[in-house]
Amino acid sequence: MGKKKIAVLTSGWAVDYVLAVLEGLEKTCRKRNADLYVFTTYKSYESDGSPNTTGFAIFDLINPADFDGIVFMPNLLNDREMAEKERRRIQKSGVPAVSINERMEGLQYVGSDNHRVFKELVSHLIEKHRITEFAYIGGPNGEEGAESNFSAFKEALTEHNLPIPENNVYLNGDWTFDFAYEKAQKIFAKGKKLPHAVVCINDWAAMAVIKAALEHQVDVPNDLKVIGFDDISFASCVTPSISTVNMKSDKMGEEAAKIVLDGGETPVFKKIRAIPYYRQSCGCMKELTGKQKIYSMFSPQKIDASPRFASHLRHIENVFIQNESIGGLEDSLQKYFERRNNFEGKDFSILIKEEVIKSLVNVKYTYQSSTDYGKKMHVLVNIKSGKAQPKDPSKQVIPTRNLIPESMEDDNPSTYLFIPIFNLRYLQGYYVSKDSFQMLRDKVGYNWSRDFGASIEKFRQTLGYKLMSEQLTVLSTQDALSGLLNRTGLDIFAQDLFFKNNVTNKNTLIMFVDINDMKVINDRYGHLHGDLAVKTVAEAIKDIFPKSFLAIRYGGDEFVVIGTKTGNAKIDYQDKLKKDLAQRTKTMSLPYSLSVSMGIKEFLPDKNAKLMQAIEEVDEIMYKSKEEYHRKKLK
Repeated sequence: MGKKKIAVLTSGWAVDYVLAVLEGLEKTCRKRNADLYVFTTYKSYESDGSPNTTGFAIFDLINPADFDGIVFMPNLLNDREMAEKERRRIQKSGVPAVSINERMEGLQYVGSDNHRVFKELVSHLIEKHRITEFAYIGGPNGEEGAESNFSAFKEALTEHNLPIPENNVYLNGDWTFDFAYEKAQKIFAKGKKLPHAVVCINDWAAMAVIKAALEHQVDVPNDLKVIGFDDISFASCVTPSISTVNMKSDKMGEEAAKIVLDGGETPVFKKIRAIPYYRQSCGCMKELTGKQKIYSMFSPQKIDASPRFASHLRHIENVFIQNESIGGLEDSLQKYFERRNNFEGKDFSILIKEEVIKSLVNVKYTYQSSTDYGKKMHVLVNIKSGKAQPKDPSKQVIPTRNLIPESMEDDNPSTYLFIPIFNLRYLQGYYVSKDSFQMLRDKVGYNWSRDFGASIEKFRQTLGYKLMSEQLTVLSTQDALSGLLNRTGLDIFAQDLFFKNNVTNKNTLIMFVDINDMKVINDRYGHLHGDLAVKTVAEAIKDIFPKSFLAIRYGGDEFVVIGTKTGNAKIDYQDKLKKDLAQRTKTMSLPYSLSVSMGIKEFLPDKNAKLMQAIEEVDEIMYKSKEEYHRKKLK
């Protein structure tokens, strides 16, 4: 029997909670020979305050028919409209699906009995610690978990005949440390009576309150008791350790995986018993724990990791900056990630939308601000067991529905983590790793994906600027009438060629060409014929001389040709040009015989030589040729 596949829709912000759920999901999947596909998004806000939901496009990679079960974590998306959209899509597919910690119509459910345990935690403060005056810092309005906890808080107070502290309740939070810290400042405001305890929506809020308390010389837990929720990794490590609730998220993950893999016809709605942990912040523990002591040693390591990650992002950006083609970029990225992949993992790939790759191959092609991945993805980077995989053109582009390159597949149950890559509102691709959650830890994935997306856009813009610069250079150095270089082109390109030949010991061939009887052509046949003569000679010069030679319109009817002499063969360019012009005169039925006088000289390498002096020498040779022409004409 082949492996089953479970898709997980989640966010990367609530790291500890998500990782615990994934731990449980993975444990069951490994036992049941199933692959786990974790699709992680990040809702964020731009500098103007507008929400950016581009990352939600990662869920569009999921074709429900390709999976045997779907696990959804809707309360983490922080976007009710998107959560409802995905719920409808999942329900419509008919694939066994479970929602974790939030009931959703049409989906099975596994959750923690948060209401009961939160009420128990608040009651603990009242009954054991004799707390009668509270403050409360909550979460987003309308969010099921946040409202359940606030309801439990009020019930606990009511059942103990205590009033709800209306002037010390702060709702509509956003789960963040900053929101709680701001509200804590109001709790500790000068002249305001201090509560005996602050009940917080999560551990981040609890730590924010403790920080503010320390700043206001309020001792926790002697002067103020604080409780949190979630039991994140920091909760047992900070000082004081946080009294909190462990939702047994790993058990929720285990049960969710069992439900979708069993695929029974009877809907399952299961609650996992959460556990309260009473620690130092409520006064139930006194001495420093082993975890706190270890954490004090772990902090410098964490502090050191931050600049290393920032340096890593700069190095990636430099790889983009130092390349001028998509081929070179691919090779350079492969080599770089082979050396440095501490954050990405030993097995990962970076896949870019086909239309984005087209815009990098041809900067005139503009990809749209689309959240559609399209039908094909280009494998930009492919690292397996820490080694860059050789380029295989036949496997460089894969159907988007395949999700991962062939090289990442094997017979063992595996876990694949997907993170979107985007810049502002331009969706560009995604990162996928195998059997590694490293990019979820410390919220690394969000900064990595945004920075990688920004580097792609900078690379595209750099190529565009380069093309624009080249086009401007052509316009500024090209003679409009003849299509040859003008005097500016002579100064830029010919000077450079002459200099390089002299320092690399190469001979330089210089020719000076002048149209014969140009005044007669203009006076007798008009200036349109004069222009035609210039263009005809220019075309002949371009055809006669090697493509590597530079042809310049030096003046009205004068031309300079300069090139590197190669080989020992002597070519009579004057004769070839004379025959070519004779043929053109005949073919074009010109009313005059079009010919030129030419001076030509080969210059040996001389580091002190000056181009303009060399041109003047050749001009003198041409002038003698012109005098000879006029003498013959008089005879």
